[in-house]
Amino acid sequence: MPETRERWRNRLPHWEVAGRAHFVTIRCAGSLPEFAVRRIREIQATLSAIEPATPEFAQLQRQYFLTCEKYLDQPESGSFAPFHDPAVADLILTDLNDFGVREQWKIQAATIMPNHVHLLLRAQTRESAKPLREVIRAFKGRTARKANQCLQRTGPFWQREWFDRWMRDDREIARTKTYIHQNPVKAGLVEQAKDWRWQI
Repeated sequence: MPETRERWRNRLPHWEVAGRAHFVTIRCAGSLPEFAVRRIREIQATLSAIEPATPEFAQLQRQYFLTCEKYLDQPESGSFAPFHDPAVADLILTDLNDFGVREQWKIQAATIMPNHVHLLLRAQTRESAKPLREVIRAFKGRTARKANQCLQRTGPFWQREWFDRWMRDDREIARTKTYIHQNPVKAGLVEQAKDWRWQI
């Protein structure tokens, strides 16, 4: 059985496992239409009542993720999509390229989409790495300030919650890397993944 470092719940349950890669999706505040937000809140409420180590939890977690992705990849007019601005996307990419030095977590794959970011990351050491919760909060705080300055705006930049899932095996890691790199293709932003410049 994998060693749990930390479990916590806000609106979503989160589960950090020692020595494993974690898939994290962070979306921008205001990136989803209200009807999608309502559906996601329904799923969140059900998730909060289910034990994380069950097949039902995994199935509902996937449903949550796919619901978010459906609307994130096809944003409505007027939704907040700051990474259409190359300068804002570049500053996020710069932060991710420095991630290993700053946070002691290695980015194994990442893609910056117009209104969300996908990360596959793993702690560089089991003992000294900061907790995932602290790493994501620090990233969000750091990049929100810079992005808001770049856009000459104020207010929330990132959604308070994020989605995370720890990787069970190497096959899941490989599938997740493919998903992350193919997301711009799936969303119709480029024809080939190699043409999307905002990824690792």
